[in-house]
Formats: sequence, C-alpha cells, structure tokens
Amino acid sequence: MTRLDPPLGEDDLQAWIDGRLDPERQEAVQAALADQPELARRLGEYRATQDALRARLRFKAAEPIPARLRIDSVLSAQRRARKSWLSAAVAACLWMVLGVVVGWAANEFLAVDGRLGFGPRSIAVAQEAIDAHRTFAVEVVHPVEVRASEQAHLKQWVTKRLGRSLQIPDLTSLGLHLVGGRVLPAGQNIAAQFMFEDDARNRITVYVRAGHAGAGDLSFARRGDVQSFYWVDDGSGYAVVGTIDRARLQAVAEQVVRQIEEVPGRKQG
Repeated sequence: MTRLDPPLGEDDLQAWIDGRLDPERQEAVQAALADQPELARRLGEYRATQDALRARLRFKAAEPIPARLRIDSVLSAQRRARKSWLSAAVAACLWMVLGVVVGWAANEFLAVDGRLGFGPRSIAVAQEAIDAHRTFAVEVVHPVEVRASEQAHLKQWVTKRLGRSLQIPDLTSLGLHLVGGRVLPAGQNIAAQFMFEDDARNRITVYVRAGHAGAGDLSFARRGDVQSFYWVDDGSGYAVVGTIDRARLQAVAEQVVRQIEEVPGRKQG
C-alpha cells in the first residue's frame, strides 16, 4: 500500500466493484490488487455476484415509475400542502429531513474481513434482518411466536400488523420448510420474520419491514458468518438471511422475489 497516494479507501474499492471508479484511481486500485491476491479474489467475487444479480433482475428496471412517485404527482401534492405559511415551512423541513434520509439510505452494505462496510444504496433493513436472525435462529424452544401448524393465523396476524397483504413464501421446492414466524418492532414501523429450516436443521429467515419508500435492486451483505440478500419493493424492505452457501441463499432470495411479484392486490404503479 506504500505506492498509494492518497491512501486507498473503502470508497475506492466499492467504486471498483460497481464499475464507476475514476480513471485516475484505477492505477492505484490495480496496484493494490496486484499486491494483495486475496483482496483481488474477494473483490472479484463481489463484482461477479453484483453483475449476476443485476442481469437476473434487469426486468425490474423496465417497470414503469409508480404514479405516486412521478414528478407531476409530487408537484401536485406540494401545491396542496402550501395552504399557509406554516404548512409551507413544515413541508420545507420535511423535505430537508427526507434528503438526509435518502442520502443515508443511498448506501449499500459491503462485507470486508467480516465487517459491514458502507457503500452506495445502503439500507437499514439488512442490518435489522441480520440482528434478528442472530437472535432467533439459534433458539431451540422458542424460535418463533406462531408455528407453521397455525400458518393461516400467522398470515392473518402479520398482514394485519404490517397493514398490507403479505404472502408467506413457499420454499419447499428448495428443501426448506416453514418453522413459523413472529412480529418485531422496527423503529417507528413493524417488521415480520419468517423462519425456515432444511433437513440438516440449517435455518434461514425472511424479514419484511413496512415503511420503505421507492425500490432497490437485490443486494448482498455479510457480517461474520451471517449473509443476507436484501431489497426494497412496493413500500417494504425485504431480506433473506442465513449462514448457508451464498449461491443457495441467492436462489432462495430470488424465489421470494418471484412470489412477492405474484401477491394479489400488490401495487403495480
């Protein structure tokens, strides 16, 4: 690293993975990768995974912008809000807060040496989902609040608490069977966690958090031995979490994405 001036940072590595590194920094990163084969191998894997995810979910980019997010709808809502000086001032404050939140949420978790780093498009749902998985996946007696034998009740309960139609994923084709689920606090919102288990007792969890605006591509995060594929869609944040092989976890996440797309009554913009 002595050849790097200025020093190579995590932003440089994330930019290299995303394919948006400034030309003047390319030489520095290439030198670092040449000096550190293990770093080169790991970042190469991240880039390959990200490229594969983008290719598989390219259809999402072709979807129309939801009506509620179009410029004319936003402007119309703003005009309705300007009924008084006070409402205008409140609206301005809210936009400032929204800008801060969007800026913070424009990061993506990048796992380096077992730590969660922060790069573009970061969302808190991945951190929350990993924490929840670490807490409950190891439980033997009380891993869930409502067991799979009461699946109809679980679906009704979670749908009511999250305030939206929610389909419990069916992952039996991937060798995973529902253990049950629970409702969790998530800041000012509510989240649900569904737990699945295979014949070898490997557990994965599907985490759903209400109250996320916009949409985001399927992304990858890791902390220690716990990995997560996460995304935002139709007003909710989703994450699939586990310690199983990354390729298998990705297949589970893609299955969940497909099933969410088929939920009756789901907003289509």
